[in-house]
Amino acid sequence: MIKFLILAMTLTVAISCNSNNKKPVDNSQPIAESLGDEGFDIIKQNCIQCHANNNTFTKMIAPPLAAVKEHYLENVDNEADFVKNMSDFLVSPNIMNSRMPNAVEKFGIMPTLGYDRNQYEAIARYIYNAELEKPDWLEKHEAESKSNMIKNSDPSNIDFLKEGKNIALSTKSILGKNLLNAIQTKGTPSALEFCNTRAIPLTDSMAVALNANIKRVSDKNRNPNNAANEEELKYIAKVKTEVANGENPSPKAIESGDKVIAYYPIMTNKMCLQCHGNTNDDISVETQSSIKKLYPHDLATGYKENELRGIWVVTMDRKE
Repeated sequence: MIKFLILAMTLTVAISCNSNNKKPVDNSQPIAESLGDEGFDIIKQNCIQCHANNNTFTKMIAPPLAAVKEHYLENVDNEADFVKNMSDFLVSPNIMNSRMPNAVEKFGIMPTLGYDRNQYEAIARYIYNAELEKPDWLEKHEAESKSNMIKNSDPSNIDFLKEGKNIALSTKSILGKNLLNAIQTKGTPSALEFCNTRAIPLTDSMAVALNANIKRVSDKNRNPNNAANEEELKYIAKVKTEVANGENPSPKAIESGDKVIAYYPIMTNKMCLQCHGNTNDDISVETQSSIKKLYPHDLATGYKENELRGIWVVTMDRKE
């Protein structure tokens, strides 16, 4: 569990980011032992191996220290606030406060660790004061990520795209945790009852909590209430073309009066295939029977891994 410690530090403070408010980060030197204290000792003994700065992005299992620090410095101008924000999260991890949604999606979220608040504060103080080596690939990756995010949208809507993605990921986390619990405790056929009765109400509850309208839709829907409309179908077709061409699927934001509507792709993974895969190989007879009973007009089977299952649609108010 310790290897997830620094990943946890990527997940606190605000949902939205403002790059103009970043405090400069000096990355000219590697981690300096002259700052050695309890925080440094914990990091050196338990975390550096997993959070090394010399790995490629595809091989890393957690974000590098420099990236963690840079994101925590956003909208923070003093050490006290930095330490409080970081230690507050480490005491009680919460995905809804994510700073780096892409990192959460790639690496997952940490469990609660066994340190006390004083130790968490020592870690945070060290991260704040240390001169961390920034990986050579990070700036390039950040530029590519930003370029991909605004590929289908007006660049002026990038803040809405970031905020909407955090909202979608927070909702996905809640739904995923409940669905996985249902599968583990009751089995896949019974878990379908959760999808049938609880998925939309839970999504609506998250919408209220996050002050946005949130829904999942598809061109091959299982629940009739999740059928995509004309505008959503256009985006789905666009993403399918991107995937077919070997491109990373991009989100999209459109303006509608005093609202901004953002779309995000939902790709299948192995667990999805238990209910959405091939009826001959992936979905058990018992599960197929439950699907037919609960969803007599189901269209949502026949998928393989890494295919577009549907999209998140997040509608946000324009900020004054």
